[in-house]
Amino acid sequence: MGEKSGSRSGPVSVAWSLSSDGRSDAFDGYRQSIADLYDVSEVAAAGATGFSSQTTAYGFGTGSVARALSVPQTLTRGPGQIGRSGIDHISVILNQTRTVGDCDGRNVDAAAGSVQFRDLARPSASRTDGIDVINLMVPRSSLPSWLAGRGLHGLVLPSTGAGGQLVSSHLRTLCDVAGDLSEDEGVAAIEATFVIAERLLGKTGLVTPLQTEAIHRTIRQRALRLIDALLSQGPIETAWIACSLGVSRSSLYRAFESTGGVQACILNRRLDRAYVAIRMHQATLPPLAEIATQHGFSGETAFVRAFRERFGFRPDGVPRWIRADPGQNALSGTSGVYDRAAHEVILDWLRPRGLG
Repeated sequence: MGEKSGSRSGPVSVAWSLSSDGRSDAFDGYRQSIADLYDVSEVAAAGATGFSSQTTAYGFGTGSVARALSVPQTLTRGPGQIGRSGIDHISVILNQTRTVGDCDGRNVDAAAGSVQFRDLARPSASRTDGIDVINLMVPRSSLPSWLAGRGLHGLVLPSTGAGGQLVSSHLRTLCDVAGDLSEDEGVAAIEATFVIAERLLGKTGLVTPLQTEAIHRTIRQRALRLIDALLSQGPIETAWIACSLGVSRSSLYRAFESTGGVQACILNRRLDRAYVAIRMHQATLPPLAEIATQHGFSGETAFVRAFRERFGFRPDGVPRWIRADPGQNALSGTSGVYDRAAHEVILDWLRPRGLG
């Protein structure tokens, strides 16, 4: 569930509370802030009056939990948002109002209090009677393999069932105490959400026992630490990783099955790191050939081709945000209270770290 920081006792956090009564551009700022997660539409009076948004979010590792309130709206996540966000996460949503919509062809009609699952790498559209939500976002690579492949996108645990009630209670508790947790405690609490979900959904067919999956997760974490230390270099051979970890190649392959394979993971981490480096670059962007070399690519052509395939646009098309308050740096572990919507700060937590 991400690397342990060891440098702070609590999580990073961000919060805001705004309304069109207090500032006329509240809705426009909200829509711009959330643009890499969702397109917002069907807001009464186009947000000119009656609009409000309150959010408090905490980051643990490369996961986050947020409590949010807002007005009725439609949220659409399409190819543009999927590409620009640069994340590969699963979202677990507890909303106290009804939600209807479509998850990549799967109809969703979730009553108030239901627990919903969203695959943020796949398109979705949902209309909610109002946002009164707890939203947990975790990287796909942290999920148990059998659960990751179960078709979570659009899955709903009804509020009337024991399973939905247990998961929703856990999410409420996590959100209530998040500010008092250490990062290790927060990561463990997030993982517990999926332990509960595993038991409730049950295993069907031939699946990997939990103890074997725990070993695979350990192999993945160790391999990723090794990979991240070498991303700026050239090719990283799978056989060398296995030898360095003291495991067989077959064990390494199985550990990465749920993430698309070892080499696919290496490529995506190079691209994700390059994305964040470009996004955070404040001066004139260096030549793409230089960026390619810095992130372990053989040359500009290969880099641009792979980048376009993953994100849908060239590296020089990455938007570069300027923080509203230069004194607050969410990536370095500080927390902030903003006078505007700041969803991009949460996205910074979720994107790959270790850029130095």
